[in-house]
Amino acid sequence: MIFVTGDIHGPKDIEKLSTENFPEGKSLTKSDYVICTGDFGLVFDVGESGKKEKYWLNWLAVKPWTTLFV
Repeated sequence: MIFVTGDIHGPKDIEKLSTENFPEGKSLTKSDYVICTGDFGLVFDVGESGKKEKYWLNWLAVKPWTTLFV
């Protein structure tokens, strides 16, 4: 299955992918895709000072689906 979203600018918008707002996500597997198209402003700095950004990358990594960015 493929889902497409966009306009994820920060912690408030990433909630679009939470279990509460995206209950379908619970039944997905790594063979399913969530594609984030444009305006993904959640991750800017993954270096030493990017602790918040690393948190969100890890948050996405443990989801049962595969996340793709365009």
